[in-house]
Formats: sequence, C-alpha cells, structure tokens
Amino acid sequence: MRRLLYLLPLLLLTACKTSLFEGLDEDQANRIVAVLSHHGIDGSKERGADKTWTVSVDSSNAVVATELTGAYALPRGGHANLGELFKREGLISSPDEDHVRYVYGITQELAETLEKIDGVLIARVHVVDPPHDPLSGPTASPSASVLLRYRSDSNMEAMREKIRTLVAGAVEGLTTDRVYVTLVPVTPVLTPAEICAQTGRCGLGADAARDNTTLTLIALTVMGMILLVSVWVWDSGLRAFPKFTGITLFRRRGKHNLQPQPGPSSTGKSGAGTRETRSADKPAKPASPGERS
Repeated sequence: MRRLLYLLPLLLLTACKTSLFEGLDEDQANRIVAVLSHHGIDGSKERGADKTWTVSVDSSNAVVATELTGAYALPRGGHANLGELFKREGLISSPDEDHVRYVYGITQELAETLEKIDGVLIARVHVVDPPHDPLSGPTASPSASVLLRYRSDSNMEAMREKIRTLVAGAVEGLTTDRVYVTLVPVTPVLTPAEICAQTGRCGLGADAARDNTTLTLIALTVMGMILLVSVWVWDSGLRAFPKFTGITLFRRRGKHNLQPQPGPSSTGKSGAGTRETRSADKPAKPASPGERS
C-alpha cells in the first residue's frame, strides 16, 4: 500500500496527458511533434515495447492538436517503391502486369519526391501510359495529373513549371504540356494563442488553459507530497517521538506489560504465609497455673 502511495505523484502528473497517435514510426512522430511545436503546443513522444512511437499532448490541447494534424495531413502514410513492387515472389508475371506495376511505382516515387518540397503537405500523382505494342501501331501519348495540397503561407505557384519538368522527366515520352498540376492551398488551424496575437480576441485561450493546467499540476503535486510526508510521519516519525520528549503518545500492550495474575495455589500459599506472620506478631499469652505445674 505504501509503495502505491509513493507512486501517486507520478500518476497524477501523467493523468493530464492524452494520447494523440499510437503505433507510429519515428519519422511520423517527429513530424507531428515539430508541427505542434511550431504552433506552440508541447507534444511528447514515447517509444513503446513494440518499437512503435506514441505522441501525447496535454488534455487541454487535445482538440486543437487533432485539428492541426488533420490540416497538415499527419501522420502521412508511406509510399511503395519499384524495388518492393518488383520483388520476385511466386509465378512469373505477364508483361502487362509488369507495365502496370511499373507505372504505379513511378507514381508512388514521384509523390514521395514532391512531398519533399517545402510547404507541400500531400502529393498525388496519376500517370496514364498506354502499353507499347509494335503490332498495333502508334499509341496515345502518356499524360500525368498532379495534385498538391500545400500550406497557404508557401508560394507554390512559382514552383508550377518546375513540378511539370520534374514529372515529365520521370516518365518516358511525357512532355511538360501533358502534365496537369492542381494546387490546393490549405490554411492551417490557428491555435487560441495565435488568434489572440492576430485579432486581439483573447478569451480563455491557450495561455489561460496552459496556466490552469500548470496550477492543477502544481496543486496535485503538492497534495501528493503532503500525502507522502503524512505516511512517513505516521510510519516513522511517531515512533521516534518518545525518544526525544519522553512522552508516549501511543501505548502498545505487549506480553512484557502484562502482570501475571495470582492463581489459586499461589493464593493459598500467600494466605498461609500471612497467617504465620500475623501469629508471630501477636504477644504470647501467659501460661495458666495448671500449665505451670
């Protein structure tokens, strides 16, 4: 029981944390923590026993953190590469299957490359590349469509032509005029602190919520420390108190404090001894004349 009381302050401190995402890899966890930190929200990551990561935030910031990660499309899923798609397993595939797998691998690698650009949140690439059959004559030219969701504070319009050139260079026979790019700006969710700084409307914002959380944590910690001191005083302090003051606050009845009660045999012996003592104390009676003769 006392061990549980000693762990109570730690339990109180961790009770105000909310798990935001679980089962992440380290790169995904780092991205989420970085985005939250950019908006003034403290996020922490912890590694689990299964080698995955968990991102947690204060309970007061859980709603804003969820909206922020949704606006930034976090956590992001991984993209397949050509090495994984063309891993030889099982039966030999047909040329058409290999072509479809190749086109899909190109789109995945292009999307991963475009997401490396600063400000890009999500990239999707679709490539149409008809199979080349020398017996069927000329085929249609390949084309590609690109969708980019980016932060509104980034100037992605200046990158439009560079994006077309990048995509066209990755697909054989594709020209820049056949690459269609769609840019979608995304305005990140503002935290209460940012709204307060931009508009001056400072209600119960993030600072007030953070202050309330801090005061709550301090109060819980103080209560836990007081409880620990109380347990120590009860367990150790009161035992040592009589040594310094000579005052016994609590008397515990033990075997050495119990006085033996006289039994029947001891009572009889004690009575006989008492009678002998009393008879010895009385003065002797003078002998009668008959007794003298």
